[in-house]
Amino acid sequence: MAIAYRPLDQTQKEIRLLEIKSASRLDKPLRGTLFHARLPEASYTALSYVWGQPIHDKSAIAIKYAKPGARLFSTSGSETYDHEIGSSLSRSLRHLRQKYGKFVIWTDALCINQTDNEEKSWHIPLMSDIYSKAKEVHAWLGPRYDDNDNLIRNVHTAFELTNTVWSLADKVNKSHSLLPEQDWLEACFKLASADEQSDNPQDSDGQWLGFSNRLRSVALSSRQVVDNLASVMDLAANDYFARMWILQETGRANRLTFHYGLRQAPHRRVLLTLAVARSLGKSSQDLPVIETLQSLDARFLNCLLARTTCGQSLSFQHVMRGAYFTAPPLPRATNMRDLIYARLGLAKDPIGITVNYDLSVAEVFADASRFLLLEGSLELLITFKPYARHRGEVYTEDKMPSWANDWSIAGMDSFVRYRAAKDTTQQLVFTNYRDATVKQALNMSGVSVGNVQITKERFSWTVLESGLHRSTVTLGDLQAVDNVLSEENRMALVQRMEYIYEELGLEVPHAHIGTFFTQHSSHFAPFWCWWLYWVASLLELIGEAELLYPEKKSTYNIAELIFRHVPQELRGNIRVGRFGSKEGLLALIDYERWSSLVTSQGRNDNHPQDEAIMQLAEWLFHSAWGMRPAMLAGGRLAYIPEDASPEDEMVIFYGVKAPLVIRRCTEDTYRIIGPAHVCGAMEGQLMDIMTTRNTYNLI
Repeated sequence: MAIAYRPLDQTQKEIRLLEIKSASRLDKPLRGTLFHARLPEASYTALSYVWGQPIHDKSAIAIKYAKPGARLFSTSGSETYDHEIGSSLSRSLRHLRQKYGKFVIWTDALCINQTDNEEKSWHIPLMSDIYSKAKEVHAWLGPRYDDNDNLIRNVHTAFELTNTVWSLADKVNKSHSLLPEQDWLEACFKLASADEQSDNPQDSDGQWLGFSNRLRSVALSSRQVVDNLASVMDLAANDYFARMWILQETGRANRLTFHYGLRQAPHRRVLLTLAVARSLGKSSQDLPVIETLQSLDARFLNCLLARTTCGQSLSFQHVMRGAYFTAPPLPRATNMRDLIYARLGLAKDPIGITVNYDLSVAEVFADASRFLLLEGSLELLITFKPYARHRGEVYTEDKMPSWANDWSIAGMDSFVRYRAAKDTTQQLVFTNYRDATVKQALNMSGVSVGNVQITKERFSWTVLESGLHRSTVTLGDLQAVDNVLSEENRMALVQRMEYIYEELGLEVPHAHIGTFFTQHSSHFAPFWCWWLYWVASLLELIGEAELLYPEKKSTYNIAELIFRHVPQELRGNIRVGRFGSKEGLLALIDYERWSSLVTSQGRNDNHPQDEAIMQLAEWLFHSAWGMRPAMLAGGRLAYIPEDASPEDEMVIFYGVKAPLVIRRCTEDTYRIIGPAHVCGAMEGQLMDIMTTRNTYNLI
C-alpha cells in the first residue's frame, strides 16, 4: 500500500526520519515508524545504497505513520502501511537492525515522497545537510539478491583484508591514521595513482609517493595480502561505486562506514585497500595477481574525489568542471537529471541551478551548460565527443542546442591545452530562439578560418576496414578489446596491407608483415593496417593541396596533426617536424624506421620494446580518434570531426582554446559540429593576421 505522505514544512527545514524496530532474527519482518523532525535538531544516521531493479528485486516493510489532519501540517491518528521496497533497502535495514537493534535512519526511498516532483526538487538542496549532519553514514554494498556464493566469499575476504592492509600501513607510517581527512585523502589518492617510476624525493609529492612505494613493497612481501588480493576485484566492481548519488552521500559524511552483510569497515580502510590494489596493478612484478589487478575497476576513485571536493569548499562551477572529461569513470544515474542535481551537494552554497524534475533531461543539461558558459567555462564547447550517438545513455542531438553538453558521457580533453584564440575574451549573449525545442541561441564573436573544401576518410571507417573491433572506435582505445584474429582474418589483413603498399608504389615488406602477427601484441597487425590507411589518406590530401595551392607547398607539414596526442617530451626527442612532409610520411610506414622511434623514448629495461611500440601506436591512434583529414579553402590542413562535411565553416571564437567546425542551419543560425585541429593555428598564430570579426548565432 502506498504511503499517504503528509507535507513537510519547508520553512522549518522539516524532514522525515524512519525508526526501525528491533527484532530477534535477521529474517523477521521489517517494522518501522515514519515521523517528521526539524533537520537542525534531528539525531539520526543516514543510508547510502543502490536501489536495485524494482521488477526483480522486491521486499516489504510495515510502516506506521501519522495521518494528515484537517489543517496543514496537523495530524489525526496514525495508520500502518505495508509498503513495497527493493530488496537492497530491505537487506541493509535488516542487517543494521541486527547490529544496532532499534535505530533512527534517513533513507531517500522512504523519507522523500518519490511521486511528488515538487518535494523531490526542494529536497535536493537539503541533501548535503542531511548527509553531513548524520551521526554516521552507512554505505551498503550488499550482498544483492543475485550475488552468487563465490562473489560473496570474495567480498568477505576483501573486507577482512582491509584490516591487514591497515596494519601494514601502520608499519610504514604510524602517523597515517592520525592525518586530517584532506591530507589522508591526498595520500590515498597518490597511492592509487602512483606507479613505480614516480617516487622522486625532489618532487613536492615525494612524501606520499614514498609512502606509496613502501606500502606497495610491504604488501607484496605479505603472503596474506598476495593470496587474497584478487578478492578486491569483486569489491571494486560493486555497483555501489558506479552510482551518481554516492558523490555527495560519501563526500559529505563525517563518519562513513562500508557494509557488506554483517561485515563492516571504516571508509579509510576500504579505500586504502582499493588504492593499494590499483597501485599494485601497475607493478612490474611477475605475479599472477598483478596481471589480474591491471583490470581493477577504478570507480572507487569517485569516493576519494568526492570527499576531497567537499573538503575544499568549491563553487558549483568548479565542481562541474571536473565532470567534463574522462577520469575517473563517469558515475551512472537512474534519473539522468541527477547527473547535474547530484553534484549540487558537492559545492559550497550552490547557486545558479534550480532543481526541477518536471524539466526534460535535455532542458536540465542545457540549463547547466548555459550557467557554466556564462560563468566563463568555455572549455565546455571543446570537450570532444565524436561518438555520442553510440556512447551516451541519452543521445540528444535533436533535443538539445549544439552549445549544450551531453552530461551522460565524458569528453576527451585533448583540446584544452591549446590557445588558438590567444588572449582574446568572449562576451556571451543568450537570446530567445523561435524553435520550440532549441529555445535559446548562443551569440558569440569569432574569426572565420575558412570553409572545409576537401575531406578524406573517416577515422571509424579506417578502423573497421583494418580488422579492429567495433568498440575500438567508440572507446578510442587501441587495446581496449581483445583482438583475436582467425586465419581467414589474418589473410584478409595481409592482402589489405599489400594492396595499400602497392597503391602507394612501394615495395611490399613481406618479412615485416609476418612479424606483425608473431612478435607483437595481437593488436599491432590491425593497428599497422589502420596506420597504412591513415597515412595513405594524408598523402592523398597533401597531393591535392599542392595541386590546388602550389604557392603554399612549404606550409603542408602535418606533423602536428599526426603527433598531436604524443607527449611533449617525446615529440622533442624524435623531432616530429621531419615527418610532416610526403617523404616523412613515407618514412612512417617503413616499419624499420617507424620502430626506431621507440629507441628515442629512453626506455629502461623494465619496459620491453614491444610495450614501447604499442604505447607509440596508442598515441598515434588516439591523435586521430574521431577525426578525418581535411583541407580548408585557402589550403590549410586540419583534423576535423568525422561528422564534418565540405562547406562547413571553421571558426576561432574569442576566448575558446580550439577552432570549432560549425554548420549553417538557416540564413542566420549555425550548429556546432565539434572542435578541430588546424595546422599553424593552435597557438594563436592567426589571431594577429585575421582581423575580421564576425558574430554567429549558435543553436
